[in-house]
Amino acid sequence: MRFRVLLPLFLFGVLAVTAILIPVGAAIAQSRTQELQLQRGAALQQIVQRATPAFESGDARELESYLDRFTETFGETAIVVDGAGERIAASGDFASDPETFAVISSALRGVPQRDLAIVTPWSSRTATLAAPVTLDGRTPEGAVALRIDQQVAQRDVGAGWASIVAIGAALLFAVLLASVFWTRWVLRPVSSLDAAANALAENREYALDADAGPPELRRLSRSFARMARSVELALDQQHGLVADASHQLRNPLAAIRLRIDGLPRGLGDPGSDAEVAAIERDLNRLEHTVARMLALANAEHRATAAGSGHGGAANDASPRPNNDALVTTSAARLIAPHREQLADARISVVADDDSRPVRFRRSDLEEVVELVTDNAAKYAAGSTFRIELRGQGDGTRTVLVMSDSGPGLASSDIPLVGRRFWRAAVHAQLPGSGLGLAIVEQLARANDAEVAVDRAPEGGLRIMIIAGAA
Repeated sequence: MRFRVLLPLFLFGVLAVTAILIPVGAAIAQSRTQELQLQRGAALQQIVQRATPAFESGDARELESYLDRFTETFGETAIVVDGAGERIAASGDFASDPETFAVISSALRGVPQRDLAIVTPWSSRTATLAAPVTLDGRTPEGAVALRIDQQVAQRDVGAGWASIVAIGAALLFAVLLASVFWTRWVLRPVSSLDAAANALAENREYALDADAGPPELRRLSRSFARMARSVELALDQQHGLVADASHQLRNPLAAIRLRIDGLPRGLGDPGSDAEVAAIERDLNRLEHTVARMLALANAEHRATAAGSGHGGAANDASPRPNNDALVTTSAARLIAPHREQLADARISVVADDDSRPVRFRRSDLEEVVELVTDNAAKYAAGSTFRIELRGQGDGTRTVLVMSDSGPGLASSDIPLVGRRFWRAAVHAQLPGSGLGLAIVEQLARANDAEVAVDRAPEGGLRIMIIAGAA
């Protein structure tokens, strides 16, 4: 954006400076030309006046001597001709060329040539002036031609132009510098707002300078800050509501559980026993859902704190991963507590014993493995579960890979994995809350890790947790 603002300002500055320099440059050239023209016009008139006695007396010796002194003084040549164009007197090597012949011919017709073309650094090095010599004031008896050396004038004009170009460049630099400071002042709040909006979208900490830039952008910055605080407060309230609701539901659920456990059973009424058993199953499912919602709210709370580093979500109980969160473990140690559960579901386990460092809180890593193995036990019974830790890239990342050889999911369902309360149609009749992988994603966020889900080479589901290794 800064370039798009600076470009028109710079172009306007170039046009303005050019519009000033061109007339000034032309004035310098015209002034120097007029000065040269006045000086040489006066010299030409002096030669005409001294040529008149020579024409009257027919003796050109004095005129010849004057022309020699003139050439020695100014380094320029002159020639005096009669009415037929024959040379009367001359100084220096006055070589006639078509241009000089035309000027002298014009003077012999009574038309003097006393005007010089504007002198520029690329003009001709010499120019010729001519004036008629008259005895009776009307009929030209001859003509005087003066060849002027314009090199000094050309150097003066070039030096003047160089000076104004330097001044113009300084002005242009000053305009550009002022434009840079101006655009920086104007666009600083815009850049700050852009960075703050991206940080807010990514749940990162942001710094917003609400006192920089024009008044309109200051008001916009303050409005954005109020909006950001409202969004953070709403998210905190949402997380708090889910956590509080889940926590408060546990007490009445526990009371209902106690009452159901106290109901008499085996009194000879099969219908009553079946009804109690159905209520217990529903109660178990409700308790499981509430526990999962509480776990999800806690994971989201900590993920927000880890991502933003400020706001109500940030607290000492949920610090961002640091050197204390660097865990060295192996896939075999992670899966060890769950082997019995997987064996009950007739799932064989393949795990390597190679230890690797993982930047992940140990409790979170263990909970991630627990959630994934719980899903495998429910949805991939009778399959093979494979878990491994491996390095990625240049060794700065560690990937925890968990896959099974179960039936898996349809290709259209895989992008939906991790959505809250979503369950595949084939699993609708199986127990579950649809929150397991949503919790996994939030736990990964809380540890600056990523989650990738795709189809395993064995045909089932593969879940990869990509975390730091150092």
